[in-house]
Amino acid sequence: MHEALLFLHNLVRWFVLAFGLWALWRPGAKEGAFFAHTLTLQVVLGLILAFASPLFQGALANLEATMQTPGEARYFVAEHWVGGLIALGLAHAGLAQARKGRPRARLLFALALALVLLSIPWFRPFLRL
Repeated sequence: MHEALLFLHNLVRWFVLAFGLWALWRPGAKEGAFFAHTLTLQVVLGLILAFASPLFQGALANLEATMQTPGEARYFVAEHWVGGLIALGLAHAGLAQARKGRPRARLLFALALALVLLSIPWFRPFLRL
């Protein structure tokens, strides 16, 4: 189950990036909805994956040591999911602004996309098969 969730989480990343660029290029309600809702799916998959991941669970079991040692475990426990949640909030705030026709939507989508880009573990394979 862990590998299947990891594959889906990795695959959905590319849709999030594509829809994020689309929402940035044309910040309308439809484009923003695709971005925000795909990012919601990504966060939900990530939360489920956290409970199924041996890496995440092992890091949580020894949290003090994990936080004192820079590396992959600390990245996933302390940074990756926090960036995703904040990006999710920004994307939904951008969607609300886009539905009202306000130009702030583009800024919020840009901030969300930037945070998504910063939160992606680029040290992992681009596509897990």
